[in-house]
Amino acid sequence: MRVTNYVHRLPVSTPTLYPATTTNVYIVESEGTAWIIDAGYENPEAAKTILTYITQLAVKKVAGILLTHHHPDHSPGAKALADFYQCPIACHPLEVQPIEEKIAPFKVDFTLQEGDSVQAGDINLTVLHTPGHTHGHLNFWLEEEKVLFSGDNIVAEGTTWIGPPDGDLTAYLASLERLQELQPSLIAPGHGDIIRNPSEKIEFFIQRRLERERQILELLSQNPFRLEQLVDTIYRDQVHPSVIWVAERTILGHLEKLQKEKKVRQKDDRYVLI
Repeated sequence: MRVTNYVHRLPVSTPTLYPATTTNVYIVESEGTAWIIDAGYENPEAAKTILTYITQLAVKKVAGILLTHHHPDHSPGAKALADFYQCPIACHPLEVQPIEEKIAPFKVDFTLQEGDSVQAGDINLTVLHTPGHTHGHLNFWLEEEKVLFSGDNIVAEGTTWIGPPDGDLTAYLASLERLQELQPSLIAPGHGDIIRNPSEKIEFFIQRRLERERQILELLSQNPFRLEQLVDTIYRDQVHPSVIWVAERTILGHLEKLQKEKKVRQKDDRYVLI
């Protein structure tokens, strides 16, 4: 579906995390040239949906596929698209190895760093390195329409999980603060509908993480806790059983941040305040 003059959103079915059921694939097109942002899971029906839509747009050239990160609900679908359009696949250098594992025998054709840009007709997509969800997570900025393609940094429903081995909460909060400074008009998230209250949404994500941190510190001020005790206390009856492992990694990500800040330390199998 068309979102703006240059942007189209295609939610395609993927085995992603609840509450999401689809991953957004974006087509950014101008003057007959298009870039695809993210590619979803390796799903023939999803690929058919994307190919059909691009054909209807009368795109003359698909310049390439830009992957925000390596997770399996975002990257493997690049194989079918790259094969059909004979176009390159690009990502951040830190994502190359895990992406190539998922798109084999295809390879990443070129890498993107902070400040790079790609062009479609008379518009440019600027590359933002926004680590946190993964170390090489990328966002893309369409200055002409002030649209931010946020990958999994910001999603429309729920919140983004940040935890080991990929996640870094300190980096994630810094990335969110930076995205807030852009003052986007729209956020095109990796999952869910277009976000039309960007500033409010980004602030919500920041405050949710800080609120969780305060909860952990408050609990540890009362007693030492094991990781599983913290997860049970904070998330009891709040998350679907299928994603309790996400809650565990999220709490572990917070604990790692607090340990780096020398606010918390691990004593045997428990965490205690310093």
